[in-house]
Amino acid sequence: MKNNLNTFTLSGLIIGPILGSGLILLPPLLYNMVGDFSLIIWAIILSLGFVFALIFGKLAVLFPGEGGVSLATKEAMGKKYQLLTSFYLICAVFFGPVAVLIIAAEFIKPYFQNTSLELLGFFIYILTYLLLLIKINFLGKLMLIVSSAITLIFLISSINILVNTNEFNFSLVKISIDEFGHSLIIVFWSIVGWEVIGNYSNEVEKKKTLTNAVKLSAIIISLVYILTTLAICFGEFPKEEDFKLVWIIEPIFQEYSNAILASVSMILCVGTLILFVGGVARLISSLKLSSYTSKHLSNNTPIGALNFLSLIYIITLLLVYFKILSLDNLVAYADGFFIANALIGLITAVIIFEKGFFKNSAIILAILFFIILLFSNIFILLVIFSLFLFTYFKK
Repeated sequence: MKNNLNTFTLSGLIIGPILGSGLILLPPLLYNMVGDFSLIIWAIILSLGFVFALIFGKLAVLFPGEGGVSLATKEAMGKKYQLLTSFYLICAVFFGPVAVLIIAAEFIKPYFQNTSLELLGFFIYILTYLLLLIKINFLGKLMLIVSSAITLIFLISSINILVNTNEFNFSLVKISIDEFGHSLIIVFWSIVGWEVIGNYSNEVEKKKTLTNAVKLSAIIISLVYILTTLAICFGEFPKEEDFKLVWIIEPIFQEYSNAILASVSMILCVGTLILFVGGVARLISSLKLSSYTSKHLSNNTPIGALNFLSLIYIITLLLVYFKILSLDNLVAYADGFFIANALIGLITAVIIFEKGFFKNSAIILAILFFIILLFSNIFILLVIFSLFLFTYFKK
């Protein structure tokens, strides 16, 4: 198979999707919760995220293949733990993409007032599904263009706000340990995604391509989040109501701001779906669970696994429609499984790496991620623990 992604097209496939719904949802949400303390939360999570990206990028280079980092886990801990980390990621992707669909639908809802959020989410998924059938090199180029445009919109808008701020006031509010932990859980959504980069390692030209793309993407993503958060905290905005993200781009784009934000939100959310659904479809295909889920099209799209995931999303959207699941549930459930999957990846890194930066960083991150995991939904913690026990005692 011809490898199709270079440093820039892979970066395009990474930056937009990992910024994704997180950039639209998290900075204003966190600021409305904890005020200027959000700067400290972001400093912590982005520092963790940068190192996290480097570790998973390194594992992906050492163990290339559609199975991604699960291949490294198989080497370090055995087949059953490869399956465990795969199932954690698959469980996360049962919930996460539907949350992204609902978030995207909320932003375009004003233009389709007579259509339910769930139906809008379904139509957005159909668009995503069709894009996933496109050759990966074209998709990478497309995402590079839109990621670059969106990144520039937020960078320029944030810098404009900061340059035109007359007085920089910073005041920390007191928050409880529970609020601090809950804030970290929410913002963890912003670094989710690095663990599926390895699932695209077969699509790159050279090993250093993946390493360079991860470094470039991590720097740009961190810069966008930092400048956006600084603009929110220090910008001269109305204080009598909750912060709205559209306020950041209004000084430049004025009456077009709402339409631009709706378009940007839609594109970022679809980009996130492309990264996760495409990556996990490749993972499911690599596990060879059945002949159907292992099927590929001539352009290497894992069509069987993609159709399987599509069925899951339709069912989950129906559960949201009938109020059995909510957006908060979806995000909380997905985050719990994402953290559990990341934990196994970090333990894998501790086992595989020699003494040095990567090993020490993996140990520290594993401890911190475990603490963050403890703030997750109790039901999800029970499922995570039950799956671990089942795997541990399985022969």
